[in-house]
Amino acid sequence: MSGEYLDIPKEDETQQPTPEEQYFSRSKNQWLYVSDMSDMHVRRAFKRLLRMIRLGQLIELSEYSGDNKNDIENELIAIENHVNKIKDKLND
Repeated sequence: MSGEYLDIPKEDETQQPTPEEQYFSRSKNQWLYVSDMSDMHVRRAFKRLLRMIRLGQLIELSEYSGDNKNDIENELIAIENHVNKIKDKLND
């Protein structure tokens, strides 16, 4: 296959630019760009997020102080909007 290239159309989803995502590192107490994290740290963070989803705790309860109520409410609104978009796609 040397010298051959896949002819993927530019409008293909895999060829679209993706936004830069950040992840909050509890150990460093700061936001990090995922693209700057090592593979090991990305895997560890992914496993942590999967565990939080499985347990139904998208916000770690140990980190909730009551001061960030507005941030949490905004995140809930974003999640509800996303769920509604998924429901609309299912109904089409």
